[in-house]
Amino acid sequence: MSFLRISKVAFFNIIFLLLFLSIVDFFLGYWRNNFFGSNEYLQIPNLTRNKTYKYDVKNLYSSKKQINIIYKRDEFGYRSKDLTSTRPIVLTIGGSTTDQHYVTEGKTFQDILDLKVKKYDFVNAGVDGQSSYGHLVSISNWHSKFLDKNNVSIIIFYLGINDRKLVNQEFTDFDFAQSQKRYIKNLLKDNSFFVSKLLVMRNRIKFYLSSKNNNNDLLTSYSPRKKDFEKIGIKYEFNENLDIKNYPKYKEIFSDLILQTRRNFPKSKIFIIQQQIPGCNFVSKNIVYDRHPNQVMHSSNYCADLLKVFKLQEKFLSESQIKKKVKLFPMYLQEIIKDDGVYDYVHTNNKGSKSIATYIESIIDQD
Repeated sequence: MSFLRISKVAFFNIIFLLLFLSIVDFFLGYWRNNFFGSNEYLQIPNLTRNKTYKYDVKNLYSSKKQINIIYKRDEFGYRSKDLTSTRPIVLTIGGSTTDQHYVTEGKTFQDILDLKVKKYDFVNAGVDGQSSYGHLVSISNWHSKFLDKNNVSIIIFYLGINDRKLVNQEFTDFDFAQSQKRYIKNLLKDNSFFVSKLLVMRNRIKFYLSSKNNNNDLLTSYSPRKKDFEKIGIKYEFNENLDIKNYPKYKEIFSDLILQTRRNFPKSKIFIIQQQIPGCNFVSKNIVYDRHPNQVMHSSNYCADLLKVFKLQEKFLSESQIKKKVKLFPMYLQEIIKDDGVYDYVHTNNKGSKSIATYIESIIDQD
């Protein structure tokens, strides 16, 4: 058999194999549901499924002793979800402060609440970096697909930090993929049967290797707190009567978030917790002291921008027709999380997560 003929046979066999694999992937993956079903496919950046990590965070926590963290996401992308439970769900939605990537399984505020308030299954739907724009996409294209809307009793939005950029009319890769390469990567991860299986296999191997070698690769973007908060800090006062019409983009996103949540989960109660973080000491709704050390936060107006977010949220709900269906909780006006409850000035350690759990338990008991 000539080389040319062998090449042709090999070529057609490869084409046939790729065609066969494409057809299998089409039927076993999520392509039909996402592109030919009733729901429009939209990416949710930074959402991971079927992942288990184990790593040592002693450097992050400024500890001399090894601190092992186990982090798991189930096949639907959730943490702390009991797949065998029939209890009503309390869905907690937010960014990294809801996700708690560096708090181990069993110690997140959702895990603590599962034990303290046993009539509910508290589900962690936090996604690192996600703002209200991401939550809006997630409600329609994630939670409504994988959760029984009749079994979701309460939806808690833990908001504040990541909405600062929306108020300043900025979007990031956490809101939507801003490059073609990232879009294609997310596209395959979200829809391909074979890619998802390969990722599961990769994660199992990484879990095994990290448990043997104490892999710290995931800590490269973080650094431990180097010194305590300032005692007093810089004062910011904002007495201006904010007109939400001057922030049309944020008004549109925040309004759509509430409306889409109500549309997809008509029986669910909606709680919006305006999150409190140490370092932003709010004396009132108009005055805040920023106690973060210089060069720590990404913006010099960090706490001032947070104040603006909370004022806009409150103003919108006070003027909205749906205000009676939404409960707003200004957590930021209380000192719930202490200075020693965070490891990098914002993200909670075990102690901070416990404080959040206690606060959420109190507002659920009031309801």
